[in-house]
Amino acid sequence: MLELLFIIFLIVTSLFALVKGADYLVNGASDTARWLRVRPMLIGLTVVAFGTSLPELMVSLFSGLTGNTDLSIGNIIGSNIFNIAGVIGISALIMPLVITSKTLMYEFPIMIISAFLLLILANDLYIFQQSSYSLGRIDGLIFLLAFAIFLGYIYFSARKDRQRDGRLMKKAFKHKNPTWKNGVYIIGGLVALVIGGRLFTYAAVRLASIAGLSEAFIGLTIAAIGTSLPELFTSAVAAWKKEGDLAVGNIVGSNIFNILFILGVVSVIKPLAASPAMIAVDGMVMIFVSLLFLLFAARYGKIERWAGIVLLLTYLVYFGWLVWGL
Repeated sequence: MLELLFIIFLIVTSLFALVKGADYLVNGASDTARWLRVRPMLIGLTVVAFGTSLPELMVSLFSGLTGNTDLSIGNIIGSNIFNIAGVIGISALIMPLVITSKTLMYEFPIMIISAFLLLILANDLYIFQQSSYSLGRIDGLIFLLAFAIFLGYIYFSARKDRQRDGRLMKKAFKHKNPTWKNGVYIIGGLVALVIGGRLFTYAAVRLASIAGLSEAFIGLTIAAIGTSLPELFTSAVAAWKKEGDLAVGNIVGSNIFNILFILGVVSVIKPLAASPAMIAVDGMVMIFVSLLFLLFAARYGKIERWAGIVLLLTYLVYFGWLVWGL
């Protein structure tokens, strides 16, 4: 009974930290984008995405080092599915998310390619002609090389943004806070998000373990949703404050970070054995929701509320299927 009350306390505390952390992070990041004279999307793709992906990094790294590879890979695949179907769905319900043509042409393809790259590299048949599923050090290096290319794109894109016409530069200087205050907001917000996500994940996984749920199920659902709470609260708050570019950039960037950087780092440190069923089924669900997200963005130029409902229903069907398979 005492343990249950303690777990409930942790969940309430973590949710408070997530809400406040998201609020501070969005304020600091959006104001920093104006000060730097770059698109908020680029801040979302880098600083915000990396910060909100820290819980996934911690869970996947420690799980991989302790031999819980299903939890390590499942956490990344499950997080990417929830980021799109859950987080984008909820954010679109709060406020329709406009997708710029530049985001559609450049950032979306990188996210889609990353998802396909995970499925290709996890199947050893394609490269090593072996009927096994794993992410080895060579796969990790390929991920990290692709991540370096992504960072190069961000750098040159930011330079191009800063060299735009005078109108953008004039508008960019209309930031509210001094630089040091934005730095405090961003760092403080990220710390609160990481602590909140970690506390929630610990409490949820502890409850699941008591209930006797499998490692793969915990990774694909509870740990995935728990570590994606920073993305959820950050994008939801950004949508509420009409910072749609930041909301979308956070999710696109987080999905890229999760695969290219986190799995790249983890598999270089320690190769990961992959579950064939997880790659074949849950990996394809990740591809499906990514392409569905792309379809809505390309067809309508925005994620309307009805599209958000479709994405949410897709996740609920997937979650229900996982529960049914217990």
